[in-house]
Amino acid sequence: MQLNDGRVVPAFIDQSLRGEPMTVFGDGSQTRSFCYVDDLVDGLYRLAFSDERYPVNLGNPLEMTILEFAERIRRITGTTAPIKFEPLPEDDPKQRQPQIDKAKRILGWQPKVELEAGLRATIEYFQKLDAPVVAR
Repeated sequence: MQLNDGRVVPAFIDQSLRGEPMTVFGDGSQTRSFCYVDDLVDGLYRLAFSDERYPVNLGNPLEMTILEFAERIRRITGTTAPIKFEPLPEDDPKQRQPQIDKAKRILGWQPKVELEAGLRATIEYFQKLDAPVVAR
């Protein structure tokens, strides 16, 4: 991911590390689930070496609201920047939560990295990329 790619994870991390208001669209009640890249790569690897020919969902079924996610990033980064609310785009899904029963059954796979650990590693990665971080 790039800090400026428009996705919620890098956007919140970038804004919080710079001390800028974190942008939440709508009221933040829409849900998402977040899967750490190491877990996803493990799932893809297992799928590539399996005999399965049909789609298999990979992801983390634990969901949270976007507002809860913003607050989690604020806490981890220690920012005091406020959260600002913008209108929700019309095409924004209200819920995203993968059903991974098939991945568990066929691949013996499920995510292992806890959200907090994954976020800390991701924040550390972005801090190293953008070495002169200004404020918190």
